[in-house]
Amino acid sequence: MSFESVLNESEFSTIILENRSAYEQDLKAFNELLQADYLYLGVKKKDSISVLIGLSHHSPIAEIEYELKGSPCESVLLTGPCGYESNVCEYFPADNTLEALGAQGYLGAGLINERSRDIGVLVAIFKTPKKDITEWLQVFSLQAKLFFTQLQKDFFAIKTARNLSLIDEISRMSKTGSWEFYPETEKLIWSPETYRIHGLPIDSEINFQKAIDFIVTDYTAEITRAFENLRNSQQPYDIQCQIIDTSGSVRWVRASGKAEFYKNGAVKRLFGAFEDITEYKTALILNEDRAKRIQSILNNINDAVFSIDAKGTITHCNDVALKMFGYTRGELLGHSVEMLMPEPYASNHDYYMRNYMESGVGKIIGVGRQLPAKRKNGDIFQMELSLTESCDLGERGFIGVIRDISERIEAQDTIYNLAYTDPVTHLRNQQWFHQRFKDLMLRASMNQEYIHILLLDIDNMAQINTRFGFGNGNYAIRKVAEQLLFVIGHDYEIFKYGGDSFVVLSKKTYRKEELHKFYSSLVESALLNPRHFDIMLNSVKWSLTASLGSAVFNPQGQSFESIINVIEQAVKRAKRSAPFGLCHISEEGFKEFDRYLDIKSKLEQAIEHDELSIVLQPQVTHDGTVSSFEALVRWYSKEFGPVSPGEFIPIAEESYAICEIGDIVLRKALNVISSFMKNGLNTSIAINISARQIVMPDFVNTLLSRVNQFGIPPNMLMLELTETALVVDIELVKETMLELAKFGFRFSIDDFGTGYSSLAYLKVLPISELKIDKYFVDDIGKDSDGKAAQIVDAIIEMARALNVSCIAEGVESEEQLNYLKAKGCEKFQGYYFSRPEPQAHWEGLQKNTKLP
Repeated sequence: MSFESVLNESEFSTIILENRSAYEQDLKAFNELLQADYLYLGVKKKDSISVLIGLSHHSPIAEIEYELKGSPCESVLLTGPCGYESNVCEYFPADNTLEALGAQGYLGAGLINERSRDIGVLVAIFKTPKKDITEWLQVFSLQAKLFFTQLQKDFFAIKTARNLSLIDEISRMSKTGSWEFYPETEKLIWSPETYRIHGLPIDSEINFQKAIDFIVTDYTAEITRAFENLRNSQQPYDIQCQIIDTSGSVRWVRASGKAEFYKNGAVKRLFGAFEDITEYKTALILNEDRAKRIQSILNNINDAVFSIDAKGTITHCNDVALKMFGYTRGELLGHSVEMLMPEPYASNHDYYMRNYMESGVGKIIGVGRQLPAKRKNGDIFQMELSLTESCDLGERGFIGVIRDISERIEAQDTIYNLAYTDPVTHLRNQQWFHQRFKDLMLRASMNQEYIHILLLDIDNMAQINTRFGFGNGNYAIRKVAEQLLFVIGHDYEIFKYGGDSFVVLSKKTYRKEELHKFYSSLVESALLNPRHFDIMLNSVKWSLTASLGSAVFNPQGQSFESIINVIEQAVKRAKRSAPFGLCHISEEGFKEFDRYLDIKSKLEQAIEHDELSIVLQPQVTHDGTVSSFEALVRWYSKEFGPVSPGEFIPIAEESYAICEIGDIVLRKALNVISSFMKNGLNTSIAINISARQIVMPDFVNTLLSRVNQFGIPPNMLMLELTETALVVDIELVKETMLELAKFGFRFSIDDFGTGYSSLAYLKVLPISELKIDKYFVDDIGKDSDGKAAQIVDAIIEMARALNVSCIAEGVESEEQLNYLKAKGCEKFQGYYFSRPEPQAHWEGLQKNTKLP
């Protein structure tokens, strides 16, 4: 149903079809008088008439449609109502519908709307002549008008209902209802939405007092007074107040009222709107609360916050701004921000603002900058300003955040010193060294030049700290620093590096042909002068010692980290020559260190990929009979080829890798013993145990688990320990050895005479064998003064005194063998008898086999 203001064909059809029953009854009532054979209402279409409802005598007929042209209905629509007493088909021979109906008489009248346009017809057809047709024509015409009047009434009823529905929907959407009050009758009328706002059923009985009862008490007097002023003085009102609806919920409403008058000026009615503004008020209150919270936040941060307009006028500031600059709020708001700037910034500010507003280009917008600022008392201080453009209600402005950084600037020097200065020696520290060294490396790399770097580490600071305390330890470090600072000269600078280390770095760089100008040996000698390390502590003279790593290198192709690693490795090597050990590394040393790093990085992979194997070197008695073997580890790398144990074992000893290698050798040696025993050969095998391995908490359990796994008697293993291993933690080593000896394990002291072990401990340890180091055996027959032979004699005698066997390794000549036999050595090992060979080489070995 459209909302056309004039009834047309579409609305005509809709109304008839929606009210078919009522219109059929009207047709029947009319036909009671007319007695037509056919009576119907039809709607005009473009070129036809469509029968909407009709009667055949008193029975409804189906909807039909017929051509308008050549029909009597065409004449009705053109000339007005008409009637034919009889023979109507002769007048309209082209009308097949009349012929089909057997029509004789005909009555027709048009249905004409407000704009005098025919939109339909009322038609009566008689199968017999209707002699009084003329008399009925006027009645028929009036009946058509009655039908149209009813159609129009229904049309306006539907239109009104639809309009009211639309108004109600709009009221719902806007949450706005209406009210009317008629003073003459004291009658109050509410719209549906007003009922809904109050939570009342629509059309509930309502009056002024009931309406007032919904108002929250705080607003009752105001609303009552406003209504009375409207009633008595016709003063309109628009008030926001609160009501409590029937569910007990509090709502915000906007109530308004006006008066309508009669022509004589008397009040006809009072009317107005009633709008639910709860959501708006809630949002407004929320925004107000948010604004208060924001203001509270701004007042509680440590930064000053200003808002200024496009002219540079201060429009807002927080409490911190007042405190920072010393003004009251009234002294700042409405005044130019220039008052917070010293010259020349104040004078130039207007120009900068105008330029930015015209061009949109400003160096300070969106970028924090350090600038001077001026307090009310004239003091100038440094601030950090961050300025952002804003837009409020279409007006451009700026928000500035200011931080007073004067205290921070004052603290920066202190922080810098704390960050880059050693607190004990007051020398520049490791961080400063890193930066200076990287700069020097860059300069030298660009010019293909060389640098000299030295790392000096004090050897025995732990003893000083333990004996005299850390305070005296720091004093000793400070005194050493003073001495070193005095001797390094103008071409070098010194830095504190770690707890008890110093880095000395050349200030200059040199071309290759100028390397002699480094005077590296002079600097090294000066740094290692023992007099620099004599310190008086608690009236006692204490002599410290140091180790020095030194490197001259071209940094091109080297990383900072690799150079640091090289110089630290040099110090480790220097400590092997302690006290006052020195290790000087040239360019060849860097290549050697690269090899060291490569081996170190690939060693873990070698362990994981089972690249390690063992070879066996026989140990023979006086007559050449093989009595036992020593298992020696070998590494054939897929990348490096064969790697010497002398190269990778020291690297492994720096980490847990030596324990993993020890376990591999143990398992492979036990596997060999198991294989030998299956072939009837009960030959023991000696394996080396590292210092790190023997002090592992689970060493005893792991060893027992391994021999039990292979079913090997413990006495078939000879555990070789170096004297260095004994002194790592002698009490723990002693406890471990005694526990293992209970199970039948035997121990040999390897490389005897080269370490620092105490003879007192050798007496109480469960040792089965002393092994004379190859170092002493090599010099038998070559030593002009006979010292090597005397040491060998002493070791053999000591073994005899300790009631343990003695074995010499590194025997390579008959002369050496004869000498050792003559002195009473019991077993021998070396190339004279056999090189170390893989297990397969010894598979056919028989009991009592002799080697030439």
